[in-house]
Amino acid sequence: MRHLPYAVGGFMLLPFAVWLVFELTILPGSTVNLDLPLVAALTATCVPVLAWFFLVNLGFLANSMGGADEFARPEARSVRLLIALLPWISLLGSLLSVPYLAAEGYPPALLALPPAVGAAIFFAIRSGEKARNQERGRLKDFEGRAAVARAAAPKARPGALKTAGRMLLGLLYAVPLAGWLLQDAVEGSGSAKAFFAFNGFLLLAAAIAVFGYPVLIVAALTAVPVIFAGLFVLTWS
Repeated sequence: MRHLPYAVGGFMLLPFAVWLVFELTILPGSTVNLDLPLVAALTATCVPVLAWFFLVNLGFLANSMGGADEFARPEARSVRLLIALLPWISLLGSLLSVPYLAAEGYPPALLALPPAVGAAIFFAIRSGEKARNQERGRLKDFEGRAAVARAAAPKARPGALKTAGRMLLGLLYAVPLAGWLLQDAVEGSGSAKAFFAFNGFLLLAAAIAVFGYPVLIVAALTAVPVIFAGLFVLTWS
């Protein structure tokens, strides 16, 4: 189950792979200015930080779906290894580009640009990994305090409405992929809710781009009974 986000992420990268194959074979020329040595060196230097963001988000989902701590390092060893290598790839790649750029006749001021960007990306990724560990520690402290508070709170018998709501949520959670993401948004941390809201916004934007403005009308009409049901639950005594 935890490998599913990586499979989806790989599928999302398929259009870029197809474009790259065509660019390198039968349909070259779609890249503007990427054939310039300095631009190519800076682009290659920045790719690792994009890959880091991509893998961190996929690892967050994979850990959550696999029942592990979402702020911990990804469970997949290959992904952990790649994340550890990314800052070094950016830094060493930027340094290796200097002799090539010097042979192309670039001045010293521009020769220092790729190493400076590589060093910034190196420390940015390392700082991001450090922040991940700090966030994991804060989350564990919060969960510990919440567990103590729940244990000390008096047990209340759930009403019929809450029981029905839990049954409905259980059915929704059983839906593959969508239900798992919904469960993580409801029962997970605040960042999980933010990721779920962001993904929902992207899904709505993609639907509008494909089907047009009627998607907004359908979404608004669907939201009316949902909002009324939410108000009914909030005011139920």
